[in-house]
Amino acid sequence: MYRLQVKSHFDSAHYIKDYQGKCSRIHGHRWEVEVVLEGKHLDSRNILVDFSEVKRTLKSYLDEAFDHYLLNDTLVERNVTAEFLAERIYNDLKCKLIERTSKGPVKLTRVTVWESPEYCVKYYGDEK
Repeated sequence: MYRLQVKSHFDSAHYIKDYQGKCSRIHGHRWEVEVVLEGKHLDSRNILVDFSEVKRTLKSYLDEAFDHYLLNDTLVERNVTAEFLAERIYNDLKCKLIERTSKGPVKLTRVTVWESPEYCVKYYGDEK
C-alpha cells in the first residue's frame, strides 16, 4: 500500500456560534489542510498519483471555496469548526481526486485540518 500526502492552506475568518469563550468572536486562521490518498498500484512511471495534480486540485478547491471568506457567511448550513471543515473538504474532494486517477483504485482516506500549528482534526469519512 502506498500513501501519498499533500498539504496546502487558505486564510479565512470564522466564529463559533453558541460557544462560551474567545472563539465566539470573529477571528482568523491560516488553515492548513492535508489530504491523504492510498492505493496499491503504480503506473508505468512508478507513480501512484502525480503530486502536482493533487496539489493543483486541492489548492484550486480551497481558494475557490474558502480563501479570504468569513466562513459563517458562506457555510451557513452548520457551525463552522475545524471538525466541520475536515468533513466538508473530505466529502467535496473524495470524487474530484479519485476521478483524476485512472491507473487503479486510489482513494482519499483522510483529511486533516489545522486551525493552528498546535491543533488539528483528522477526518476519515465513513470507512474507518
